[in-house]
Amino acid sequence: MNKSNEIEFLWFDKNNKVISCEETNKVLNENFIEVSSVLQSAFDDAVLIGCDEDDFKKKVLKLMNSLEFSIGKE
Repeated sequence: MNKSNEIEFLWFDKNNKVISCEETNKVLNENFIEVSSVLQSAFDDAVLIGCDEDDFKKKVLKLMNSLEFSIGKE
């Protein structure tokens, strides 16, 4: 994902309302771009060293689906 393909998303809260705070949206979009970049690099590395593309994607999806809010949890 390169800079020309970066998209700013609308983000929604728990009540499915658009988050209107510009600073909040800026943070969310910057984090999304960072995650996208790291995932793309990891994917490219995996394929270059012989990993099956679908196997890598399945593992990333499993990781994404296992995410839970962790702040304040021990």
